[in-house]
Formats: sequence, C-alpha cells, structure tokens
Amino acid sequence: MSDENEGDVDLWGDPWTPPKDRRGRKRHRWMRQVAENIAVLKASGLTVEVIASRIGLSEPTLRKYYFRELEEGADLAQAVLNEAMWRKAIAGNVSAARYIREEFGKGPAKAAANRVRQREEKAPALGIKAERQAAAERVGGIFATPAPPKLQ
Repeated sequence: MSDENEGDVDLWGDPWTPPKDRRGRKRHRWMRQVAENIAVLKASGLTVEVIASRIGLSEPTLRKYYFRELEEGADLAQAVLNEAMWRKAIAGNVSAARYIREEFGKGPAKAAANRVRQREEKAPALGIKAERQAAAERVGGIFATPAPPKLQ
C-alpha cells in the first residue's frame, strides 16, 4: 500500500512523470536583432500596429519589451548607422569618413560645443538678496512702487 503513495503512480496506478515544461505560451525574451529591427521600422515612420504585425508580436508585448525602441527608434537607428560608418572610416573608407565628418559637423557635438561657449560667456550669478532686489525693481503695473512726491 505504501508503494502507491510514493508519487510514482497516479490514481489509476499508471506511472506518473512531471511535465517537461511549463504549460501555456512561454514569455517573450528580448532580442537585440528584434530591437534593432523595431528601431529601424519606427525610424521609417511606421505605427506601432504595423510594427507589431510585421515583427509578429502583439502590441502589448511590443510595448512592454521594446518601449525604448518605440520612443527613441530614430535616434537608435541613427546611432547604429553612425557606429557602422565610424568602423568603416577607421578602416580607411573615405566615403564613410566624409559621412562621419558631416554628421559630427551638424550633430549634437557642434551644439554641445556651442552650449559650452555660451556657459563661459554667461554673467556671474547673483546672490539671493541681489536677485530679490532686481526682481523687486522690475515690478510694474498696479504693484509698482509709486514715484516719491516732489518737494517744492
């Protein structure tokens, strides 16, 4: 009698083995190739519905696992392209070097350099009391300080 209750057989006496895998559909796993594909599709202007049908995922799964690619798809695709062109430029490809030079000239590197220059030219910051005094002097309208009366 103790042989039947050891867990080797089911209620009818047949041998029982645990299932090899979990039941139901397996969870989606994030994959780099799919992420790059989504970034390129989003950069080309496709909607989430079209991208989901093209990749073969449901919209909720696409939004759950690839939210970054959906938000910043164009920037990510541009970054991947720039990295590939950079590697070719380093290897000696002249066309890739020209492309990289143009991208660096019009891209965020130039804007960042301009921001640094603007920071250097900025006037020194005032203290709290000086800021409040300047704000009080700028008040206009009905709350402006009236001019002092003239004495004869």
